[in-house]
Amino acid sequence: MANEHATDNNAHPDISKLAGGLAIVTGGASGIGHAILEAAVTHGLHPVIVDIDAEAIKVAEAKLKRIADSNELRVSGIEVDVSSEESVLSLRNTIEDQMPGVPISLLVCNAGVGAGGGVIGARDIDWDFVLGVNVKGVAHFVRHFVPKMLEQNAPGSFVATSSQDGLCAAQGVYGVTKHACVALCEALYQELRGRLSVHVLCPNVVGTNIVRSGTHRPERFGGPTPASSATEALVERFKNFGMPPSRCAEMVFNAIQSGDFYILAEAEEDPGHIYNQAKVRMDAILNHGRPFRPPSEFIARVFRPST
Repeated sequence: MANEHATDNNAHPDISKLAGGLAIVTGGASGIGHAILEAAVTHGLHPVIVDIDAEAIKVAEAKLKRIADSNELRVSGIEVDVSSEESVLSLRNTIEDQMPGVPISLLVCNAGVGAGGGVIGARDIDWDFVLGVNVKGVAHFVRHFVPKMLEQNAPGSFVATSSQDGLCAAQGVYGVTKHACVALCEALYQELRGRLSVHVLCPNVVGTNIVRSGTHRPERFGGPTPASSATEALVERFKNFGMPPSRCAEMVFNAIQSGDFYILAEAEEDPGHIYNQAKVRMDAILNHGRPFRPPSEFIARVFRPST
């Protein structure tokens, strides 16, 4: 039997058909995740803020309510550790109890951590932390939410946030996990066969708090790592030079409408860099080359400012 809500070439050209459903976004209390929720409200979706930071959730709820109330949309904020399957299952049960019968129109696995260091020096506990959030955090939602989306009689979209590091020659534990995130989305797209649209967001530098993610590191992974003065300075440079999160959100909804799978979210100051990095990597694979990351003056300015 044909699926009346199957996507057209991985696209929902009439995005208004998603209106009235839930937009569940992990890492939704700040940065890219919060910007996606703000955009989701303008498209008529009920925002569900999923985050590990309880205080940030409260702030995000207050911000979203100002725009959601006028559209008669319900804002929900739920504290979740995406690396814990138990926590994700609890979220699913809470949503089913609080919003029965409301379809999940948009699921965005955006939560991520920038940590781990190099692959030689990383400890088991570092691998477990970064893999737990950046890969298993996505896999938990694929296993426990995507089947529910397939059962509902409504259209839907799945998005995961990877990175430019998921497309170029990988560096460090973070790069390994972001390649895995892209691969997971590619596998999901092929398994779903158009029943939901699937997209992977691959930004370079965005004005978010990702470099401060160690401050919410769960105890089973070693506990919180206080942000150093150097970390705080890097956060400021990300926010001063990086792409606005709202631009990433705009690109996500454009991709849902157009059907684009890979979303290359390049900073305006660095046009074509992600494309070039992916091309250089693929050329190396096909032509007996070796891993190489073309340099970027823009990224160097963000990470290694002149003193």
